[in-house]
Amino acid sequence: MRWTTCGAMTHLSEADQSWRRSLAYRDLITLPANFLLEASYIRTLDASHNKLTSLAPLHNCTQLETLILDQNELGSTCEMPPLPSLRYLSVNGNEIADLASFVHMIKRSCPNL
Repeated sequence: MRWTTCGAMTHLSEADQSWRRSLAYRDLITLPANFLLEASYIRTLDASHNKLTSLAPLHNCTQLETLILDQNELGSTCEMPPLPSLRYLSVNGNEIADLASFVHMIKRSCPNL
């Protein structure tokens, strides 16, 4: 990974950011089709502050390691597709009423969490 320092700001080079995607603050109800085309190589996804209710479109995200889904409309019964590489998940501010069921589903789908 290459870092570039410009004054007080430190940035990842453009090539190193190619595996990161931010879909935050877009009022999305579902993930866009163009995202699904590149999903297989994305390692970090921030889809926070949207209106997502389903995680099914993540099924192609086989390399996903970090997933930020804060402030969406995910409920206790939403299904998480298998994400074997996932190591960090944030779901703050969703509509998860039955935490035990949600955690059980996450354990099945994301064994490395």
